[in-house]
Amino acid sequence: MSQRQVTLSAVKAGMTRLRDKGGASPESLYELTNGYVDASRSPTSRPGTSLDFTLPAGTKGLCAFQGKLHVFATTRIVPSNPKYVVNILKHPDVSFTGGIKKIHFAKPFLGYLYVVAEFDDASVWHYWLQAPPIWQPNTIYGLGQLVRPSTENGFYYRSNSASKAPVWTANTPKQLGDVVQPTTANGWEYVVTEVTGTPTTGSTEPSWPTQEGAQVFEGTDSTTVPSDELSGGSGSGANSPDQSVKDRYGDGV
Repeated sequence: MSQRQVTLSAVKAGMTRLRDKGGASPESLYELTNGYVDASRSPTSRPGTSLDFTLPAGTKGLCAFQGKLHVFATTRIVPSNPKYVVNILKHPDVSFTGGIKKIHFAKPFLGYLYVVAEFDDASVWHYWLQAPPIWQPNTIYGLGQLVRPSTENGFYYRSNSASKAPVWTANTPKQLGDVVQPTTANGWEYVVTEVTGTPTTGSTEPSWPTQEGAQVFEGTDSTTVPSDELSGGSGSGANSPDQSVKDRYGDGV
């Protein structure tokens, strides 16, 4: 069978499986794979895809969120490409040592990533990934507050109390310099800075302020007052009050 070469430069009908008399027409195509017809009516090959980054071993899934491409793993993996973030999904069973089998769903939902992950033990768990603020120097963080490092590593960090101070108890003697913390920890310690008489804590726990330099007043003074001072006496003698009353400007009344 003889062959002849036909230059397809005037394609008008696109792809068609219909045959006209006389055989194939250079104005139509029977099939076009990985190509398109350009403005000059010539079939053109579509460009291939380029490899942007090879995902680290042990990661699953891929989705875009807040200008980054997110993948998921059960252990810390630091990708060499800063465009990618490896989010760590911890299995609820702390004894689990496997990995992630499949990510069934990963998309933004109400401002955070919502992820449905299947693990190697065939269990499926749902995660709504938080996005805490980036850690800042010289900043006071409250108890339990989350932060993330400026260089993403897949971990978030929660502030915990390292205080060794005793917990507040009712009607307990105190002295200057003693330190206590609330029965429900709030990340603050409270130091006794002023005392009067025989200081003790109160019978009920006070409301603890959470501002630096704020003060709490509690306790009772057990110092007794002499009875003759309470009775007022006869109006004469050392315990008698001064009968001359002066106003704020020093004038007598």
